[in-house]
Amino acid sequence: MPRCGGPSPKPLPPHRPRPRSKPMPDVAQDETTSTRTIISRVAARLADEGAIGDRATLRRIAFEAPDAPAFWRIVVGELRAVLPEAPPYREEHERRWAAILGGLAEVAGAGLHVPKRRLGEAAAEAKLHEMRVLKLLRAHGDALLALVRPLAHQLVSKGVPVDWADVAELVLSDGRSGEDRVRRNLARSYYSAVSRQTTSQES
Repeated sequence: MPRCGGPSPKPLPPHRPRPRSKPMPDVAQDETTSTRTIISRVAARLADEGAIGDRATLRRIAFEAPDAPAFWRIVVGELRAVLPEAPPYREEHERRWAAILGGLAEVAGAGLHVPKRRLGEAAAEAKLHEMRVLKLLRAHGDALLALVRPLAHQLVSKGVPVDWADVAELVLSDGRSGEDRVRRNLARSYYSAVSRQTTSQES
């Protein structure tokens, strides 16, 4: 962890590698199909006044078995190019996107999706307890997906803007080659923001 001014942040406990049965394949993306581009397009769509029904549906969707028409319209219209072709992997990606969209519906509906507003900074501003952030950093599989909607609710309840693409990258990188990089970036962002807050309070 990088050192910042003020008191040293608490270090992350030692990482314990988890067993992996099937690594998730990396999906090639160009500029028009990048995660951030997709999130921005869908956020704008969900923020529209006419999308109130879709937002309500997506907030209630179960990632274990997504079956809402609002979800499938987004899958067909926005995600088709980035989903793997092989059925087992495609179904897993659809589950992940169901969790992502459930949180995005709440964040976008509140007008709080703001590109380049880092998740770590947002978590620090919202005063998320350190253990909640550590839980997010350590979670995998369904445990990670189950944390997405509560995270959205916490940020919205505090009125804190966030780039939901950071959450999407955290979820989509789980079990893939970029997983550690995404989680380390989140940790750095969060602890740097906490350190700045502490320094500001002490000065």
